[in-house]
Amino acid sequence: MTQPALQGFLVSLPTTVGAPIQGWPQHEPVGETAVWFHGYLANPARLRAELNLAPSASFGRIVEAGLRRWQANTAERIIGEYAVVIVNGPDAVLVGDRMGLRPLYYAVRPNATVVSTDLAALVRETGAWRELDEEYLADMFSTGMHLGPRTPYRGIRRLQVGQFATCHTGRPRLRGGWRPSTDPVHETFDGHQELLRDTVKRAVAGALSPDGTQAVELSGGLDTSTVLAAATGLAPVAALSFTHPGFPGSDESSWMRAALETSPAPWHPIDATEHGTFTAGPELGIFLPAPTRRIINWAPSAAEEAVARELGVSTLLTGEGGDAVFFAGLLPWYLADLLRNGQPVHLWREALRWSAESGLGRPATFWLRRAALEGRRRWRRGRTLTLQPSARITEAAPWLRREYVEGHGLQRRAEFTTPIRAQTVHGQAVVENVLRGLEFARSRHQFPSATFELRHPLLAPPLVDLALATPWNIAVDPRIDRAVQRYAFAGLVSEQVLRRRSKPIADEAMLHGFERHPQWREFLAERPQIVERGYADADAWTAALPAPGRVGAVTQFYTAIQIEVWLRHLHHVGAPALLTGAAP
Repeated sequence: MTQPALQGFLVSLPTTVGAPIQGWPQHEPVGETAVWFHGYLANPARLRAELNLAPSASFGRIVEAGLRRWQANTAERIIGEYAVVIVNGPDAVLVGDRMGLRPLYYAVRPNATVVSTDLAALVRETGAWRELDEEYLADMFSTGMHLGPRTPYRGIRRLQVGQFATCHTGRPRLRGGWRPSTDPVHETFDGHQELLRDTVKRAVAGALSPDGTQAVELSGGLDTSTVLAAATGLAPVAALSFTHPGFPGSDESSWMRAALETSPAPWHPIDATEHGTFTAGPELGIFLPAPTRRIINWAPSAAEEAVARELGVSTLLTGEGGDAVFFAGLLPWYLADLLRNGQPVHLWREALRWSAESGLGRPATFWLRRAALEGRRRWRRGRTLTLQPSARITEAAPWLRREYVEGHGLQRRAEFTTPIRAQTVHGQAVVENVLRGLEFARSRHQFPSATFELRHPLLAPPLVDLALATPWNIAVDPRIDRAVQRYAFAGLVSEQVLRRRSKPIADEAMLHGFERHPQWREFLAERPQIVERGYADADAWTAALPAPGRVGAVTQFYTAIQIEVWLRHLHHVGAPALLTGAAP
């Protein structure tokens, strides 16, 4: 395989006054200003009119004009998925969409700060691969993801959610940051249904492109079915799906067909048995910028790209983030808020309601302990609300060396949450779910498609803000999960899909894929880097390989595989080309 072309831009901002700025590809000139833009904007026509720009003004020009008018509030006013560098003389601004869906990475060096939307290019140009970030890797081993500004490389950071940076002579100064508001919107249940329906439709409309063929990733779940329903009402779209024939525990074909009956669209199913997890690899022959699920999903990703290329798809919409904004599986953490606010009568009444209506057969005292007391304690101490209950790391990953688990505080990492804080316990649970959805969506940009642009309408800021502004009595119902979503989209989304109460996971098919392709076990057992670097115990790791589903948790096991394959591909990084003056 050959290394993919530069995705987006790479810009070197020198620390020496008057030194020339290097940037690839060529910048867009806007007067005396140089602009590099990557991504897309929602509703650009409205923004052009609001900023008094010509109808043909580019996305980069829109953001440049927005920064001059709105300054620090630009990301609140300009919705989309984008990253921008704007340079005027010795000064520069680094800004992205408010939710950080298009990651913007930077490396501070003695003679310049190098900025890029392409982590692989930035690693190659700065040599950052020589020094790995052990804090990032410890978070990965602990929970499978890192929610902060770190990357796998000590010399590279990324802007966090809501952050932007100003640079003077190549020295970045971080500003802003997401401060989620949980001030409730006081509406009736019917009013919130209408708000949700309208906000989802606007988010999907903003993600659709005026050019090319549009498609939706349809899994058969509530979220992708909701996106499909909204999209088919706005433009012609196709549906791309992975099916798992022969694996009833993973296959959702019947739900996909039900969704398509209500929202008709050309359907293009992909056999995930033929193009399944672990079908391709583990030796991929190229530099892998980070350990992500794409490493083990190389074959299905390639199959999806091939179908999209054949159809001429330019924009692919996902349902990622739906669990967060539609409150999937959210426990009644609002009980902790009633406890905090000194409302014992209301608290007891709600605990009795959960006991009577949740269908779990738990007494009211359980909900008082589980949600009210434990929720308040966890919120005060900054401990996670979304990973409950979480198995101890020594049980989830028994092949990790105990010295590594204890020395790097992996259990503590699993229990503590993001420093981004909401004002309520209920709001904090929503924020954590949003951040995890964002991280999964961002990880897919590590290996972007050369055919289509991936877009995530359910993580658009207006929808995230609405989720945080939805009061607990609307968001959480003991009788039914995702109540407001199910009622809001009645008549638009398949009634069969709206009534489903559970969703299978693909672990059955994934583990079978691992068993079917012994080259993975052979590769992972041969002088594993995670053993040589002191993360894993050699004997325990070897014992886990024949039966991963019976030794610990599969999430940690998949993460270890991704880290191992990534480490073994670092030597494919290649020589720097852009900063040395060679042709890109």
